[in-house]
Amino acid sequence: MFKITRGYVLPSNMTEKKQTKENFYPVYSSQTKDNGLMGYYKDYLYENAITWTTDGANAGTVNYREGKFYCTNVCGVLLSNKIKTNKMIAEALNNVSKGYVSYVGNPKLMNNVMADIEIKIPSSKIEREEISKLFINIDNLISLHQRKLEKLKNIKKACLEKMFV
Repeated sequence: MFKITRGYVLPSNMTEKKQTKENFYPVYSSQTKDNGLMGYYKDYLYENAITWTTDGANAGTVNYREGKFYCTNVCGVLLSNKIKTNKMIAEALNNVSKGYVSYVGNPKLMNNVMADIEIKIPSSKIEREEISKLFINIDNLISLHQRKLEKLKNIKKACLEKMFV
């Protein structure tokens, strides 16, 4: 169903922390902080694809990347002309991918192993899209609550500091 490829080496000093007109495209790496966002770059490699972390502590972490993006060499990429990639397929893969990670030395989930993973997905394109929308909405809700929690922690910290002046 998918063509398997990888990203390319990109030194972090060639990316910008904030998105600009020159450095517009997100760059994803193997980290889990900020959903793997490393920064922004002037070029993109892929569009609407599924990525996974191939090496390191986060090996096997799978994400759907909407829009145009760049990814580093520690990201595998799944592309398809046969089926529309979406959040539902990425979540289904993420649910099983950790079981395929090799933990001999540095954890790895290589391309040939990813190629052998089989998942069940609904045959209906409409059903896949609806499930994908549900996962996106849940992720957005989680992000919203995480931001609210951070604000409340900051308020608590400020109150404690003022209490013991």
